[in-house]
Amino acid sequence: MNDALGRSLAILAWMVLPVVAGFVLWRIWLSRLKDGHALASRIARTSSQASIVALIPPMAMLVFWNASLPAGPSAALPFLGLTVHLLGGAAGWLLARSSGFDRPVQGACFLGGASSNVLTFGGIVAVLLLSTPEDPHGEQALGAMQLYRVLEAPFYYLVAWPVAAYLSSTGPQASSWGATFRRSFRPVTLLPLAGMGVGVLLNLAKIHRPGLLDGVSSWFVRGNVLLLGVTVGLTLRRAAVGRQLSLCLGISAIKFALLPCAAAGALWLLGFRGLHLQTALVCASMPVAFMAVVGANLVGLDEEVLGSLWLFTTAAMVVIVPLLAVVVPRLA
Repeated sequence: MNDALGRSLAILAWMVLPVVAGFVLWRIWLSRLKDGHALASRIARTSSQASIVALIPPMAMLVFWNASLPAGPSAALPFLGLTVHLLGGAAGWLLARSSGFDRPVQGACFLGGASSNVLTFGGIVAVLLLSTPEDPHGEQALGAMQLYRVLEAPFYYLVAWPVAAYLSSTGPQASSWGATFRRSFRPVTLLPLAGMGVGVLLNLAKIHRPGLLDGVSSWFVRGNVLLLGVTVGLTLRRAAVGRQLSLCLGISAIKFALLPCAAAGALWLLGFRGLHLQTALVCASMPVAFMAVVGANLVGLDEEVLGSLWLFTTAAMVVIVPLLAVVVPRLA
């Protein structure tokens, strides 16, 4: 129990402190400037793009270089991850639509439900919760996590962001799917896919990864958490949890009840046990993703709704992480 508590506190510190730093940066400096909102938006956009360009591609390459590629039963993991994202997005959209919210909120709730913080928070949980004496850097867990999220990056950049933009469009801004895709697509988002592709090619070519690179991917995870945490902290200046409380509670029910039960139940029925089951449960239990807030900033979605969803579901990790620290080891 002490070990579970220690790991929980370390995970929560990594989750919270970078965001607090970004918010403090806004409060003590940017908010006092005449063009503070505009400057905060530019800094958030730049830091999110830096993450997409400089941190995520090499991390994906290193992990896929040594990962067990989908084969046999493990080939189900990428499709499970994609199904969880689709289920979360559909549930979030239905929640907002059935509650009578307008299209901008529906689009934001779709993206909030469809995105989970697998890469950053999930990576930290995997590294700190599923590391072992035989695997001190948690690279086996990171490899299983990457199997789960093989289709995540294409889904986010090519489907989720454009769909959220389309669902959010109203009046004169409403347009065809093709026009919305062209407006919301960012070429820079192809770089993480390229990093993943290079890693897979090196893996298939059976080129040995130098021992010097062991554990480097876990530091890219940490760097990504820091950079995107500051981005989110800046964006939270528009969050209003009190006004969006009903949506926050609904999305939390989707994130922390519907999706983990669906993912773990499906894998259990398929006969998965041990590391793959543990990792999938961690991935499906993550809060609204950094990338949802980044997407709101990059493609012009409702920052108040998505910031509020991110803040509320991330705060809920104070409860969720200790539960995972107790439950996940029992699935070994």
